[in-house]
Amino acid sequence: MAPSDPASRAEPPTDRNVKHVVLGDLLFPTWYQSIYPEDLVSKDTDRLYVCRWCFRYSCDSHAYAQHTRLCQHRTTPPGTKVYDHGGYSVWELDGECHKLYAQNLSLFAKLFLDHKSVFFDVVSFLYYLLVFTDPKDPDNYYVLGFFSKEKLSWDANNLACILVFPPYQRKQLGKLLMGVSYKISSWERDSGLIGGPERPLSEMGRRSYTRFWEERIARYLLLQVGKTGEAEAPGSVPLKPKSPKNSKRKQTHELMTVQDIGLATGMLTEDVITALKGLGVVEPVTPAMRRKTRDSAGETGSGEETATVRIRKSKILEWAESHHMALQDPVRNEGFLGKWAPSASVEESDVDSDSEDG
Repeated sequence: MAPSDPASRAEPPTDRNVKHVVLGDLLFPTWYQSIYPEDLVSKDTDRLYVCRWCFRYSCDSHAYAQHTRLCQHRTTPPGTKVYDHGGYSVWELDGECHKLYAQNLSLFAKLFLDHKSVFFDVVSFLYYLLVFTDPKDPDNYYVLGFFSKEKLSWDANNLACILVFPPYQRKQLGKLLMGVSYKISSWERDSGLIGGPERPLSEMGRRSYTRFWEERIARYLLLQVGKTGEAEAPGSVPLKPKSPKNSKRKQTHELMTVQDIGLATGMLTEDVITALKGLGVVEPVTPAMRRKTRDSAGETGSGEETATVRIRKSKILEWAESHHMALQDPVRNEGFLGKWAPSASVEESDVDSDSEDG
């Protein structure tokens, strides 16, 4: 379930049991109904007070204020910090070790998710909190959103549920969380196991993930494929290769399959196809080019007709410019900590390595 988009969301249903929430010093409306215990939260609660550090909830403003003065997570989130860069950090917590926290977080998230939210069976999930710490006020932090994933997924899902809280949406934070989920799954996968978000995706989730996949594929094709000496710099799109006037520049190309791209980017084949279609940069090739491609691949006379297409870097650059895509990946390898801190070998082999940063 991808981050919800308030601009494309319909009006909230009228049967919500909680109409508004107070999260820290923020007040905003809910979108959906959550199954808070009826003995603690009535069916017609106008305002629910939620602790911004531990997500403990109350309908009583005085009890809420008293709790926030004593909350054990005032100074630091629970769990272990696994990523830290530019003021944003990600904390991993085990639903079994922090059961009450995970349950409260899930109940709060359901207020903004139409489906796919686990409330009480949290022991089989890991939760990754997206936290912002203001450098000018390092003792104060804000939880902006999270994603969860199953500890053991038979479908190789790298993410079960994801949400950026409404006040913090439209800041590219969903892409940051998605990127972290793909990074972690690419480093922990066994024997090339590749996964993706849990299906089915909501309509908003599908749009969010499609854009994320498009940018991921675009970066890979621009920065990792067919490095022919063309000059590229971070944040500059597009850049034209320099060549002497009247010189005949030899056209080079690289052969690859959708499966190759999926293995390099850690994406499922169907997600790669979705991204390529969304980019709109795929061109059919002429019969002569198709024959030449088969000959160069040593497949002449095989009797198999494979679909061959061409993808031009220039068109990918045009797409990146028109969609204001930064060449620099939002998730940095150097930001990962502890067991996820990349070794030199990982940095060299990873599709999103520091070479992308120019």
